[in-house]
Amino acid sequence: MYDKLDIFKATKAQMDWLAQRQEVLAENIANANTPRYLPKDLKPLSFKEVLSDSQTPTVTAVATNAAHIVPEMGIDPFKSVTQRKTYESTPDGNAVILEEQMAKVGEAGSSYNAAASLFQKYQKMILSALGQR
Repeated sequence: MYDKLDIFKATKAQMDWLAQRQEVLAENIANANTPRYLPKDLKPLSFKEVLSDSQTPTVTAVATNAAHIVPEMGIDPFKSVTQRKTYESTPDGNAVILEEQMAKVGEAGSSYNAAASLFQKYQKMILSALGQR
């Protein structure tokens, strides 16, 4: 029932994005001592894409010759991208700044809690409107 309502769809998409971002940030922190490691982050979530009801047709690549390599066409909506703006790095080339990563983890956690609270409040509102508790 909730997946058909735009507010729940948007809130769930944001919560999924934030959970995935927490994983990427945790990976950055875990690799804080790895030589030449560049921190990663997720591309920002576009709510325009989340709310659009238009379904784009799926296009797949086909090998027309036995010598061709079939490319993988899997599209990850939460694509992890390497951050290119690194202002600090250690002598071994590691560009992870732990304070920056911890601040991002805290921000993502707060945003997740806010989205979960919003989801619960809308759920209670709908149940109240239906006469249920």
